[in-house]
Amino acid sequence: MNGLWGNMSTTNQIGELGSKNPLVGLDLERLEEEMNAYHLWLDERTDDAYRVAETARKLGLDHKDVVEIPRASDLAGRTEKLLFEHLDGYEVADDIRKLLAEHDRETTSIIIAQSVARGFRDTGYDLEKSIDVGLRVGLAVLTEAVLVAPLEGISEVRLLNNVDGSQFVSVHFAGPIRAAGGTAQALAVLIADMIRRELNVSHYQPTDPEVERVKEEFGLYRGNLQYRPSPEEIDEIVRACPVMINGESTERIECAGYGNVRNIDEARIRGGVLLVIGEGMCLKAPKIQKHTERLKMPGWDFITKFAARGKEAEAVGENVFKSQQIQPITKFMNDIIAGRPVFGAPLQPGGFRLRYGRARPSGLAAASTNTASMLALDDFITIGTQMKIERPGKACAITPCDEAEGPWVVLDDGRFLRVDNPADFVAIRSRVKQVWDNGELVVGYGEFMENNKRLVPAGYTMDWWASDILDSLTTEEDVSFFLDCLGQHRGDWPSGLPGLPPEEATDADEQFWVRCDWHEQLRQTSLTWSQAVACSRRFAASLPPPHNPWFKDLPIEWLPGLLSLLEEAVIEQVHAEQSVDEAATSVAPGGRLRIPNGAKGWSAATMDELEPESFPPLDAASIPGPTKAIESPVMTGTNPELWALHQHGLAKGSMMLLGLEHHHDGDDLVITTGWEALLEGLGFSSEGETPMRRMNAKKVTAERIDALRRAKHVLEDERRRRDSLEKERTTIRIAAETGARQRGLGIAETDRVGKNAAASVFDGGPENPAGYLAAQRLEDEHAVEGIMVIVRQLSELRWEHSAPVRIGCRMGRPEKAAPREMNPKTHSLFPIELNGGNQRLLNNAVEKRTIRVQVGRRTCETCGKESPYLRCHHRETDLHGQFKAGETCNGRTVASGTKSNAYRRGEVQSLRIDELVEDARIRLGIDRLPAQVKCLKKLNSRNQTPEAIEKGILRARHQLPVFRDGTVRYDMSDVPTTHFRPREIGVPWKTLHALGYKTDYRGRPLEDDEQILELYPQDFIVARGAADFLLRTAKFVDELLVRHYKMDPYYNADKADDLVGHLICALAPHTSGGVLSRIIGWADCSGGYAHPLFHAAKRRNCDGDEDAIMLLMDGLLNFSREILPANRGGQMDAPLVLTTRLNPTEVDKEALNVDSAWF
Repeated sequence: MNGLWGNMSTTNQIGELGSKNPLVGLDLERLEEEMNAYHLWLDERTDDAYRVAETARKLGLDHKDVVEIPRASDLAGRTEKLLFEHLDGYEVADDIRKLLAEHDRETTSIIIAQSVARGFRDTGYDLEKSIDVGLRVGLAVLTEAVLVAPLEGISEVRLLNNVDGSQFVSVHFAGPIRAAGGTAQALAVLIADMIRRELNVSHYQPTDPEVERVKEEFGLYRGNLQYRPSPEEIDEIVRACPVMINGESTERIECAGYGNVRNIDEARIRGGVLLVIGEGMCLKAPKIQKHTERLKMPGWDFITKFAARGKEAEAVGENVFKSQQIQPITKFMNDIIAGRPVFGAPLQPGGFRLRYGRARPSGLAAASTNTASMLALDDFITIGTQMKIERPGKACAITPCDEAEGPWVVLDDGRFLRVDNPADFVAIRSRVKQVWDNGELVVGYGEFMENNKRLVPAGYTMDWWASDILDSLTTEEDVSFFLDCLGQHRGDWPSGLPGLPPEEATDADEQFWVRCDWHEQLRQTSLTWSQAVACSRRFAASLPPPHNPWFKDLPIEWLPGLLSLLEEAVIEQVHAEQSVDEAATSVAPGGRLRIPNGAKGWSAATMDELEPESFPPLDAASIPGPTKAIESPVMTGTNPELWALHQHGLAKGSMMLLGLEHHHDGDDLVITTGWEALLEGLGFSSEGETPMRRMNAKKVTAERIDALRRAKHVLEDERRRRDSLEKERTTIRIAAETGARQRGLGIAETDRVGKNAAASVFDGGPENPAGYLAAQRLEDEHAVEGIMVIVRQLSELRWEHSAPVRIGCRMGRPEKAAPREMNPKTHSLFPIELNGGNQRLLNNAVEKRTIRVQVGRRTCETCGKESPYLRCHHRETDLHGQFKAGETCNGRTVASGTKSNAYRRGEVQSLRIDELVEDARIRLGIDRLPAQVKCLKKLNSRNQTPEAIEKGILRARHQLPVFRDGTVRYDMSDVPTTHFRPREIGVPWKTLHALGYKTDYRGRPLEDDEQILELYPQDFIVARGAADFLLRTAKFVDELLVRHYKMDPYYNADKADDLVGHLICALAPHTSGGVLSRIIGWADCSGGYAHPLFHAAKRRNCDGDEDAIMLLMDGLLNFSREILPANRGGQMDAPLVLTTRLNPTEVDKEALNVDSAWF
């Protein structure tokens, strides 16, 4: 990732980066040379593909004689080519490029919109056309010119009249504006106002019925909106907005109260209006405010109120309580689907433990976990599966990370262990009775930044420990002490002093990689207890796993009983490495802790039972292990973790809550790892045959519990006082509101009278404000720290939480890798109505000889006869006047003139389908038709001209479905990656070397399949399940070129690996712009791996969505705008333009928030 960023940056930026230069360690000259060669390679292959396709198109066998996917290398080019039908030859690309060099994209969109509108007006176009085109250009720049919103999100712009006769601008929004997002929706209104001012058009003066109509529509709308403004907010926005937010009807529900209103066409609900006001103007008010204040625009003061919503000033001061607790987020639990499990409740133990970082295949909303965790969750999640998560975003795609800790499981014999190796989990899978902890979920800092969420504490892991140690090794003395502590030689470790910052080194680049090498080896180090303690005392580092129990998970009510058990425990020394199971975490020789009778009476069968709704009293229950009393509830109404206590007993349950590996030896419980840290943290010494008490932990615990109980008493007294006060205020408020209604006051006035009456009841506050504040802080501290407060009081070492935050999550959408098929599946975009039976089979229609279908009228330029096809179908005759099969006029046809303004202009006509198919079969040179050639019932395009029937026949021969735009596509889940190994993608390194991968991520020559390479930004690693499909597609394209176009084949592929190095077009469903890419390998999963910048160029992130790829030549030959549906949204999910070069400055900024540091 670092190398790629270095390549994407310019050298003149280095001086502006401050003291921390992110380009340190990068060979910019080499990277720039490699990227230039890469772009040249792509350009040459793209030019070659377009030359072949243009040659084929010029034969006149398609809707148009030119390739209909124009190329664009940047945002400016895409904008001009996306809107070519609206621009009428007006050039905007150069102006956009100049503006983008000086301004951000949002500012550029405003300036260019004004410029285009003024230019059109000066050229002689009317006001409506000028405003319309300017607005579309501005919206295209905002949406990176890859969405259909500039084409179909705005249905039209009108100039209407106010009551006083002045003109105002009415922007008619349509449903596809949703794809633009709230920011673009809101800024479209702002742009329209800027254009209005530029062209001296008056502002909008709404009437009361127009305002009330919008209120009624919000009340009736049943669709999903992120925000529904109140009637007062709607009133304020509609009355103050300088342009009219209008739209076409999208819903079937009609407005009854204000259905017939001036300036509004129909009574049905206008969905576009609600989207722009609710999700745009209200939700994105802060972004609008930024521009209105910068531009000093009058008339937009109203937006300030919405921008400040929810940002009331917080009280500050020593006597003001502010909680430090992390609040659970339950939104991800909404709309749970049967059959898709919940993997963890919000913030609850057992769920995924948060770990900051980014594995190679993560970022851009994707998160990583250990592969063993995927197996432990019964294979419900795998690579590409969507998980709905508690934080930081709404969802994420799951990818593997071998450095993340795996799940903790309980086996049928009572063993409790962590499994990091997937093969080890498979070996013990049949013996797993319970998954106690899901393992770690690796999430990048950038995900919190992108979602504007506050960082929450993460566990102290080996990479955190490695960073602490790394910065402490500043002298050779420090390095020698550290290596002596580990008992290792200097030659076993990287050279150099890792603690020296690169900025202070003679060679900053070399020092950067020294630190990287040290950090990688440090985080892979396994420490004994004595080594961990020595490092902690010398370098002030905390204790890393496995010497860092989950102290926060252990209830304080259990602690007195656990202390008694530890006093009775026995320390046993072992002199050789002992592993209870091959899957267990191996530890260095040392010792183990035995708790006599700790597992007595334990039964694995209890883990098959469901947790009861209520529990019997503890003194009447049969609980495994020694009988030790636990404290009554301290801060809660019931004892925490009661079910774990009933299932496993105090001894075993405590070890499981603390995350300490153990097994059973008869009735005894034997803890094998982490027990020394447990003793140290609770005031015991681990030297000797039994734990020796160093500190009076029982006294400290008793004092803490007593303080918490007193705090609870204070808090309960205050809550009772507040409840009583609230009841009194409610009584008075109801009485006041009743009187107001009896006096005939309105709803707003009545509500105000009630609030004033309730506020008149004096609140004297707590009896002891200082005591109440102290109780609040103590309660909050206990919720955040748990018993870690006691641990830090009893031990002199540094302690950090190992599991402070769990991430609640559930399964969302399963991963996908499958061909894109219309419903029902179709091979040919040729209409046969019901003549083909339920399956719409061409052979069935042929048996009827003549069929009647709705197609467009066209006239042959050669013979002058009518023919509904692209080429005249009328057969030639011999000397005897007999028609000759396979020989037709074949003249080019043109659409006949029509006066109809309907969406579809076809007419019902009779077709000799048998002759058409027979002639096509003869021209293709095939013996017989495929058994099943599935056609459409009807065409939805405007002119309703079918594609050549030959294409459908050849697709059926290769068993390929066609999409509505004429292309063959394959969908797969979006998965990011920045680095890969040749072995991982099933391609030899020599093949990759020929594709431009000359060096690995360190700049060393590529010579091995195990070297790690940086992924080029437009390269694509395809799901292996797509290999056969793409191979059949390539063979179809070659056969199409040979049999239909009478040209040479293009791909000449005999096996899937022959497609490596060939170009594809990737496209997201909600966009209208494809992105050029190159196949470089195959992945054994259901996801398509690509660079985060590539996914962002498609206007996607990797939160579980799926996108399509198509072979480039298939799109160039077979895509046509003429066969796209004519209804609203018909141009979505169509490659109207192809981005050939990815520019990081033009993609969504989310891709720039992907973590790129090595540690």
